[in-house]
Amino acid sequence: MDLLKKVSAFMVRHRMVERGCRVVVAVSGGPDSTALLHILHLLKDDLGISLHVAHLNHMFRGRESDNDAVFVAEMAGRCNLPATIKSVDVPAYRRQSGLSKQVAARKVRYEFLCETARQVGAARIALAHQADDQAETILINFLRGAGTTGLKGILPVRDNLYIRPLLEVRRAEIERYCREQNLSFRQDSSNLQPVYARNRVRLNLMPLLVRDYNPGLVPALLRLGEISREEDSFLDDQVEKAFKDALDCPIGESISLSLGKLKGMPVAIRRRALRKAWQCLTGRERVLDFKHTQAVLDLIDNGETGAQAGMPLNTAAVRRHSSLELKKLRENPGTPYYIYPLQVPGATYLPELDQTIYAEEIPYTGAPNPADLPPSEALLDAGKLPESLFVRSRLAGDVFQPYGSPAATKLKDFFIKQKVAREERDRVPLVGTPGEIVWVGGMRTGEKWKVDGCTARVLRLKLGRGRCF
Repeated sequence: MDLLKKVSAFMVRHRMVERGCRVVVAVSGGPDSTALLHILHLLKDDLGISLHVAHLNHMFRGRESDNDAVFVAEMAGRCNLPATIKSVDVPAYRRQSGLSKQVAARKVRYEFLCETARQVGAARIALAHQADDQAETILINFLRGAGTTGLKGILPVRDNLYIRPLLEVRRAEIERYCREQNLSFRQDSSNLQPVYARNRVRLNLMPLLVRDYNPGLVPALLRLGEISREEDSFLDDQVEKAFKDALDCPIGESISLSLGKLKGMPVAIRRRALRKAWQCLTGRERVLDFKHTQAVLDLIDNGETGAQAGMPLNTAAVRRHSSLELKKLRENPGTPYYIYPLQVPGATYLPELDQTIYAEEIPYTGAPNPADLPPSEALLDAGKLPESLFVRSRLAGDVFQPYGSPAATKLKDFFIKQKVAREERDRVPLVGTPGEIVWVGGMRTGEKWKVDGCTARVLRLKLGRGRCF
């Protein structure tokens, strides 16, 4: 079969497995993962691998989720493959953690897959991302303003653990394969709801671009990803050499880089060297935000000795006489004041907090029950709100009238009553105008903007960690 040869060749080209390797196959029951399991099952003898099926019931969709788990267990049984099926109350976890639905589900799912791999002695975890997923990811990253690191998209092999054998296979090919092989599969109803950004890109934006701008959009995005991966890999090699050359001292609580060496680098290499230094300092894989990188570049070119630029995770860059020092701040100096326009609809990333506020306006009839929402979400009467909203940190003299309160109070007194530690108060995002607070992020909405029987449209806000696009 052509598809089998295509997948096998892709796996060999990217050295995804070695003979004798055990592979955990993540199977949701949808068409992509069903095809992945079927293909790997047919290829396992040729590749010299053994398989173990893993399925996590996120418990988001009640009986539908339960039936998915049963379906996967039965499919594994028909293939005579061992399986680990587990249920985790992700809705409860996200309420406790304050994470968004997608971020909470992803975190729990990857923890489950890693634990399963450890328990069964698997060296690889196979995921069912395919070519259309790749194209969507690249387009989403482009819309975020990503550089080549983001435009390379999903990696075929990540961390020498996760493999994606279907990454060059189109969704239509997978659906055709399922029909030809008489493979039944489950449909996740949430994938058909244009609530999340990826679903809107898949259901609305991609079809529009294909129809009106470029019928070959997906192959074009895949080429962009391939080019970006190759160029990103080359630049990483160059940065590794440049970073080591500029390093003035061993990496510890701070990192010191030669100013002369930094100034002698091309800007593209210098920017990556700074990001690498920050990653080494913090131990984080995330890419330093453009805004913070640019602030450090300005410090190198124009800063005076002793000047500094704040960076996420309580770190800072300080210009010395002949070096640039990136250091962890031992004392919490407080979050610098910030204010950003709230994107409605859309996602507003707050780099000072490494948090995102997602906003959407929906009909009152389609709004959830406020009592069912976690503290990280809020509903406001859109008709009562000012035309422009902002997200900002607190200011001296701020007042706030909490939901259910007859009068306004000092925001400081509200925080004291809510037992918010003094050092944490600057890390609470406030939604409103420069003068009024309509939502104390993650805590309480304002009484003046509450949803009531006269509400026609609702502004729904969600606060999550990291970039929750």
